[in-house]
Amino acid sequence: MARIEARIDGTIKSKAKDVLANHGLTISDFMRMTLTTVAHDGLPKYYSIPNRQLKNSIQEVIDDDLFGKEKLPEARNLKELD
Repeated sequence: MARIEARIDGTIKSKAKDVLANHGLTISDFMRMTLTTVAHDGLPKYYSIPNRQLKNSIQEVIDDDLFGKEKLPEARNLKELD
């Protein structure tokens, strides 16, 4: 068997451990089940993998709007949002 390590927030790990324990599973059990499913069946349908066009569009928004190329409108209170 291979060993897999992952870094995760301690609170998330603790909550996940409790939820899994309520179902009689350990984190290792869950990871083994999940990775086995992915290996045999691929990712579930609800895991959307963005295509190149979507990735490029997201990057364009990040580059243009979030990094100062285009100043976004600001609101200091709720009335200014109207």
